[in-house]
Amino acid sequence: MTNPNDKYYMLSPASGKVIRIQTFKKSLIKNATQEESRTISIFMHLHNVHITAAPLDGVVKRITPEKGSFKPAFIRNADFNTRNTIELMTKYGDVKIVQIAGFFTRKIKCEVNEGQSVAKTERIGKICFGSRVDVSIPEGFEIRVKEGDKVKCRKTAIASPCATSPGYTRAI
Repeated sequence: MTNPNDKYYMLSPASGKVIRIQTFKKSLIKNATQEESRTISIFMHLHNVHITAAPLDGVVKRITPEKGSFKPAFIRNADFNTRNTIELMTKYGDVKIVQIAGFFTRKIKCEVNEGQSVAKTERIGKICFGSRVDVSIPEGFEIRVKEGDKVKCRKTAIASPCATSPGYTRAI
């Protein structure tokens, strides 16, 4: 059994249900060195806590708000909804946390600034009511959840670094 308190684990940035795990051929992160990018999508139902937390320690590299539609967050067309992307620079590489507004939500609150250091589990924002959070998984990390799993913000380990992962220094 994994220990989500292990400092190397990547923790869920939101509470909800894993609705999609995708691999993209072209990285979502601009100027990334990797050929592929993996993303976990977490749907937050109306009764879930809608805070967003940092999945790893890092520095906020870039914040990009984008206007879009307001489709239900659990459908694929929600990929074009209003969103706020927080890009973290971590010792493992860049990680994107994308806050996506749902049908009932018209407001996303970002609680960090570019250049700010954040600790793993630190609150970085909030979205109200049925929404979604997408998080990119760094190269060299093993995904520890599957579609349909329920995850808790700040508690569920969603990925862990392999021994060959950049930034991994644990003595064995």
